[in-house]
Amino acid sequence: MMLRWPSLSIRATVLGAIIVGMVLPALVVLGADSYVTRASHEPLVQRNRAAVLVLAASVITEPAWTLSEEGLKAAAQRILDEPSVCAVEVRDLQPTQGPLTIAAQRCAANLPLVVRDAPVLHEGQVIANLRLSFDATEIDQLVAQRQNIMWWLVAAQVVVGVVVLLGVLSLRLLRPIHRLKQQASTLAARQAVPALPWRQRDELGQLGQHLNTVRARIQELFAELEAKNSQLSKMAMYDHLTGLPNRTLLRELFQHESAAARRQNQVCALLFIDLDRFKAVNDTMGHAAGDELLLGVSQRLVATLRESDIVCRVSGDEFLVLLTQAGTWDQVSVTAERLLRAIQQPMLLPRAASTAQVSASVGIALYPNDGDDFETLARCADLAMYKSKDLGKGRYSFYQPDLDVAFRSRLELERELLQAIAQHELLLHFQPVYDMRSGALVGCEALVRWMHPQRGLLMPGTFIQTAEETGLIRELGLWTLDAACAQLAAWKAAGLHPGRVAVNVSALQFRDQRLPQVLQTVLQTYDIQPGELELELTESTLMSDTEAAQATVASLRELGVALAIDDFGTGYSSLSYIKRLRPDKLKIDRSFVKDLPADADDRALTEAIVSIAQSLSITVVAEGVETPPQRDYLLSLGCSLQQGYLLGRPMAAPQMGALMDQAEMKAETKAEIKTEIKTEAEAVA
Repeated sequence: MMLRWPSLSIRATVLGAIIVGMVLPALVVLGADSYVTRASHEPLVQRNRAAVLVLAASVITEPAWTLSEEGLKAAAQRILDEPSVCAVEVRDLQPTQGPLTIAAQRCAANLPLVVRDAPVLHEGQVIANLRLSFDATEIDQLVAQRQNIMWWLVAAQVVVGVVVLLGVLSLRLLRPIHRLKQQASTLAARQAVPALPWRQRDELGQLGQHLNTVRARIQELFAELEAKNSQLSKMAMYDHLTGLPNRTLLRELFQHESAAARRQNQVCALLFIDLDRFKAVNDTMGHAAGDELLLGVSQRLVATLRESDIVCRVSGDEFLVLLTQAGTWDQVSVTAERLLRAIQQPMLLPRAASTAQVSASVGIALYPNDGDDFETLARCADLAMYKSKDLGKGRYSFYQPDLDVAFRSRLELERELLQAIAQHELLLHFQPVYDMRSGALVGCEALVRWMHPQRGLLMPGTFIQTAEETGLIRELGLWTLDAACAQLAAWKAAGLHPGRVAVNVSALQFRDQRLPQVLQTVLQTYDIQPGELELELTESTLMSDTEAAQATVASLRELGVALAIDDFGTGYSSLSYIKRLRPDKLKIDRSFVKDLPADADDRALTEAIVSIAQSLSITVVAEGVETPPQRDYLLSLGCSLQQGYLLGRPMAAPQMGALMDQAEMKAETKAEIKTEIKTEAEAVA
């Protein structure tokens, strides 16, 4: 297990470093001084002892020569006055009649001694021996005295040094660090305090000035970030074009308003507003004009409503309006009428230098009756809005529970239709087209049917609208085109000649730029020859974008595909566009044929259509022929190509094949009869 040093503050670390830095050198100095002092004093002590020994010998010489015992004692006492001498002994006095020893002692008996002997000479003759005992601890005492003095000096130096360094540390390090901590704290807390002044020009002062610079930059960055956050919050909660709250913000506001309404037992209303014909403005005047229109409509909505009401732009041309304290149904209806009138007023669009006028379809759902949360209420208002569109647009509708049933049915139908395309539940029926001048079968129209697993055979009217609204019409159209060409190839392989097979093409499929390429692939796959396939389109499909339509028509003609305008006369017709597009056929809608020949208006319209077609060398076909008078009248106008229940109902492919076989047998029989008559006539001649 690894040991870790304790984590210390800078203050404690620096203080410890100062103490260690002062004390350790002092201890080293003390130790070195003790050694040096001993080494330097020891020779001095030895020389001093030698000098004392010589001086003592000289002092003893006179009384030793005279053998004066009193003098010797006095001399011994004088010698003992030397601090380093502990004992004096004079021996072997000469000449004497008996042994004489003079001794004196000053130090304690247990004190270690150093003994030195020296002869006492008088005129070169030894007259006595002198023994001096010196204090052996003299050097130790000197070293101890020196150490005591050094200890006091070192202690004073350490104390003074620590005090001075602590003062410097506090003034030049600890206080600046404390100020730096204050700067960092205010920086982290983003406190609105002025920058700290730094007068020092040392490293910490430079760091403090740098922190002031960093703080100023961080404040700028925070200000920019807050501005960006505010902008992002606004973008997340508000519509960028109109400045109105978006769906996210409206959902939050609804939570507040619905809670208030629940406490006060009041009613709120959510209005789903969808602009009618807005796409036409966008397509004809441009997106800039469309944006101007949306901005103008949003301003009108805000101006028409109360300040407590909330207007929200959902997306595109859709708006949501939350009416707080909505009141009764009648009061909500009055508000909805007022909004519709405001929207329907003509609006000047400066960028487009034009005026636009749109209407709106409004769906209304009430809180809490129709839903107690935002999503449920918005869905109910959306359903009610679609009901307004179904009723003719430019109106409002309240949500009714049966709309949910219809909506679920529509979703179920959409799911089943997608499954029908994938699982081959669709099939084609064919309605024959005859040339009534000869009675010959000249072609047929392919009509899609749906063999529903539970509901049986379904007509196009039950699912085509759903397919168009959901976008499945493209897949449905591709399947129809492929199935019709496959059936035509099968008939040709069986030796049957159905003439020209017509297939209906939706507006969405016709506008698809890939249509010519898809057609080319299908024609090559099934070996369909030019003139054998015909595409039927409505007037509105061709007139919506004439330049693109003309380019598509040109591509189709290069492939040998004929073009027919279906339900002619019921849509927006332009003779100049018909002249430019030059379709191969015009099909008179059944609504004009139904009351022929009795209705004068239908007669006039039908005669005009036939006349226009003949003038432009365009073949005309009448749909919905159900009675002999209709057949005969149309034939009298020059409309010989006809189809309808009188001539043949839509039938499955096998029945259509049998009909073609019968038609070919009749044609062969007629040809044989003509040949026989001609032969007989030639024989008679």
